[in-house]
Amino acid sequence: MDRRILLKYMALSTLNMPFLLQADSIKKKKHKNLILIELKGGNDGLNTVVPYNNPLYYKLRPNIALEKSSVLVIDDEVALHPSLKAIKDMYDKNEVAIVQGIGYPFPNRSHFRSIEIWDTASKSDEYLDDGWLHSLNNDNSQDIKGVVLGGNYGPLSGQTKNIIKIKSIKSFLNQSKHINGQIVMTGDNDSLKHILNTENQIIKSANILKKKLSKTKKLSYTFKKSDFSNQMKLATELIINNAQIPFYKLSLNGFDTHTNQLLKHSNLLKELSQNIEIMKKNLEKSGQWKDTIIMTYSEFGRRAGENASKGTDHGTAAPHFIVGGDIKHGIYGEQPSLGKLEKNGDLVYSTDFRNYYKHVSKSF
Repeated sequence: MDRRILLKYMALSTLNMPFLLQADSIKKKKHKNLILIELKGGNDGLNTVVPYNNPLYYKLRPNIALEKSSVLVIDDEVALHPSLKAIKDMYDKNEVAIVQGIGYPFPNRSHFRSIEIWDTASKSDEYLDDGWLHSLNNDNSQDIKGVVLGGNYGPLSGQTKNIIKIKSIKSFLNQSKHINGQIVMTGDNDSLKHILNTENQIIKSANILKKKLSKTKKLSYTFKKSDFSNQMKLATELIINNAQIPFYKLSLNGFDTHTNQLLKHSNLLKELSQNIEIMKKNLEKSGQWKDTIIMTYSEFGRRAGENASKGTDHGTAAPHFIVGGDIKHGIYGEQPSLGKLEKNGDLVYSTDFRNYYKHVSKSF
């Protein structure tokens, strides 16, 4: 990276804080449930939050730019993808905040390394073991501190033992019938002791959750059939049945849209939007929507311009959503300039992703 770009990044590091200081998208009450949705593969931000009045958008994307007549207008500058109708409806009800231009200095375009950076809130040249939520997992009154419903442990990674991973309540309850009691060890093998301590914590967490879910309430609104829908359904069931788990990690796969992006991306955003809407309706019915925050994240955005295969390649900055029944809605951060791209065609980020995290963590 040349000196000119380095100086630009240094300037951005001081400019990307004000949206947090001037206006919070989350109110000051303490929420109980945080739903983290990983858009796995790298979501295309420009076709999600669309700069529909910018001629450069259409010039950079002659085949995959969304038609101006089809987008869901937010204001004079940006609109939402037409598949995000449910999210647009929630935005109109003051339940969505859009944070623009999220990224980090010296970006990495490897799926594996970049999601590791996002999961641990590290610098691009820093390697950390604990997920960024690890520091928030210090409330000893919570029996189970997090649940992974899709993908890896990600932001919930770390030494905290009471994080569980389950696929369905039914299978979990069936398996937990075979869990009897704590494993007792004799001897001085520290490695084995650590393993058994971890196993005992899992057994303890399973027994606690089994008691809480012994009589499960049925959902008022039905989720459709898909892997992601099942994750959203399970998170909703755990919340309405008062499992008292603060953090839920989910994953929606398929955002690595190198070829024929339009239909793939449209279907993914529709699945995201509709499932959030169904979760919202169920949590409104149970009186828990105002205690809940949903946030999206992804390892990176996509290039500003389309490629020769009517798709987009790995990029940098992208917008993300904060959704909930008790947030301050609106648009935060600065839309990256399409007229001032990096030499390789990447957008320049305007909001550091760690500030995005800090912003959300204030509410827990």
